[in-house]
Amino acid sequence: MADERVFLIAWLKPKPGKEDEMAELLGGMCAPSRAEEGCIFYNLYRATDEAGAFHFIECWKSQAALDAHREEPHYKNFREKLPDLLAEPVGVKFLNALDSTMG
Repeated sequence: MADERVFLIAWLKPKPGKEDEMAELLGGMCAPSRAEEGCIFYNLYRATDEAGAFHFIECWKSQAALDAHREEPHYKNFREKLPDLLAEPVGVKFLNALDSTMG
């Protein structure tokens, strides 16, 4: 049986002086995203080697679950507010689990 889970890492770099505002916006995504039916995990990190950079590490049950997440009001609100805070475009990498204890 094929593994339908969707793993991703997203990274976001705020404009100088917008770090706290971005931290608040990103932190507000965690609880409602974790409460979604298709969420396996949804974790937020701050980089130790790049001042101000944030990373989400996420796992969704399927592509359909990720697509549903992107239709949620909290996600749409997040995407609406995000451009004013970003120093550069959001980076996203999708991953296939080869040997994982997560999810």
